[in-house]
Amino acid sequence: MPVDLESNLTRLRRELLALGAKVDQRVYGITASILDADVEAARTIKKGDEEIDQDDLSIEEQCIRLLALAAPVATDLRELLAIMRISGEFERIADLCKGMSKRVIRVSSMPAVRLPDPLAEMCMTVRDVFAKALRAVADADVELARQVNKDDDELDRLHKAMLIWAREEIPRDPESTNAAIELLAIAQRLERTGDIAVSIAGNLIYLVEGRVVRHGNL
Repeated sequence: MPVDLESNLTRLRRELLALGAKVDQRVYGITASILDADVEAARTIKKGDEEIDQDDLSIEEQCIRLLALAAPVATDLRELLAIMRISGEFERIADLCKGMSKRVIRVSSMPAVRLPDPLAEMCMTVRDVFAKALRAVADADVELARQVNKDDDELDRLHKAMLIWAREEIPRDPESTNAAIELLAIAQRLERTGDIAVSIAGNLIYLVEGRVVRHGNL
């Protein structure tokens, strides 16, 4: 029985965007828990992302099946490859959110440390960067995808500012050392989330233009 490639691609597009929406909720949730020191929200995220893992696995299996049975070429082939890659990147961001949730919970049991301004800015920026990447995928918007790369530069700048904060904070208040280390780990994961959003944008450009984009050269 022949495989209806177009209908399968349409279904995969819907499933990919549904997965992206779930991950967007997690990005918003973890950044809210960081900004508000909301341990209960962090615990909710920490409980696991089995649903996201299963969604990613389902998308990957469907893509592999279509690659084998439908022999796609040109744009259809690029779309299948892009869908499979973007799905995996969504799943990696969800994993980062879970990792950050553990850090929020740990910090809550340590001597109180004021949330550093660069970390608060990172939370807001990463929300925007991921939302733009997701919208670029939904709308096949290459120009918006390129904007993701520019916005990620701000995350890199803020991450460096967090390193400066830690170098100043730890000698000033040695009791804050453990909390500062945890906050640095959160900042590193936020910065990594931005990097993955850039990769998502790059895969969208590959899909639309047929041009392989790597190392931030959007």
